[in-house]
Amino acid sequence: MSKRKKYLTCSRKYDLPLFCAAWTAAVVPKPRNKEDGAAADDGAGVAHVVFGGGGGNRKSGVKNKLLLAHYDFASDMLSEAVYTLSTDDDPPYRLAVHPGSNKIVCSISKDCRLLELNAEEDLKLEVSKRVVQPLQDIGEQNCLVFSGDGTRLATGGEDGHLRVFEWPSLELVMDQAGAHTAVKDIDFSLDGSLLVSTGDAGPCRVWDLSKASAVTSLSASKGANLGLCRFSRDGTKPFLFITMREGSKGVISIWNSTTWKMSTSKRLSEYPISAFAISPDGRFLAIGNSEGDVKVLNANNLGVVMQVKSAHMVFVTSMEFSPNSRALLSVSGDSSARVTAISEPTKREGWRIYMLMFLLLLLSYWFFIVRKQDEAGGDLSVRAVISDVLVHLGVRR
Repeated sequence: MSKRKKYLTCSRKYDLPLFCAAWTAAVVPKPRNKEDGAAADDGAGVAHVVFGGGGGNRKSGVKNKLLLAHYDFASDMLSEAVYTLSTDDDPPYRLAVHPGSNKIVCSISKDCRLLELNAEEDLKLEVSKRVVQPLQDIGEQNCLVFSGDGTRLATGGEDGHLRVFEWPSLELVMDQAGAHTAVKDIDFSLDGSLLVSTGDAGPCRVWDLSKASAVTSLSASKGANLGLCRFSRDGTKPFLFITMREGSKGVISIWNSTTWKMSTSKRLSEYPISAFAISPDGRFLAIGNSEGDVKVLNANNLGVVMQVKSAHMVFVTSMEFSPNSRALLSVSGDSSARVTAISEPTKREGWRIYMLMFLLLLLSYWFFIVRKQDEAGGDLSVRAVISDVLVHLGVRR
């Protein structure tokens, strides 16, 4: 790929508005070459992604379905749909992929369905034969998430009902009707002991799952509304990230998950944030806004690592980092899916930055010494100035 191309991305249009997207847990290694068939050792391979969406009832003329596609890390290519599963009159709204198996939970209008990736022959998506009775007739779920170790599943409903189940037994751990007017987003803490939830209005709540009760409520400053939420993932800094809307602006706030005090906030979008994600390794955050823009951020300081203006034509509906944290998948109501490969400065580029900083430091000392020598009527020869610079830097006495 040309070095002039700033970011490595791929985009493809499908034939339906997309509401949800997820990476499957498996990455199939790609052979290094045909002669020896050795697998590449840089983590490159082919990953599987699942999209869901549709037009609602049949009168719209747009079918409701789930799509299965491939993403090739080496070529940065997203495939056409390789398998399609109809969901009849129920558009799929949200997906949660189990981190250690081929199971996928999908939210539709009235309940949730359990799906399986079947790779016996060609890879395909199937409705599981297992009946998941506790997920039947629970209404539309706005959010679904598995805990990091896959032992729990949390659901947040349009009716404000919050549920946490043991997996795979589906025994209830917590059942909170009216947790919010409508649940907007949920996320497990790294160790799975806490669950954070936000609603369409009102405070964010943090739940202790061992007690099945709220431990704190977090409120936005006056004039702001809380949005989407993610716990930190790196295990070293106890952070909770919450998006906020201040007027029409998109903001990310960082809260200490020990004291539950907000430590900082930063405006990162001129438009409301509609999608939010954190990488599995905890290094990156990503936001998508109502105008279809996508940004990748440094989770430590909220600095912008990458940005793609107009990645989609309309608002971003869902986004998720790949299991290896090397790529970001985003989808939109404009029927587009896009993968943004995470591009960071190479070691060589890093050394160039340090060298430039060193040269700027030397120049600042140079001008300081020249001015000082000129005011004192001292020696302005190159040798004298260099000598004084070295003295100020502590290299020479």
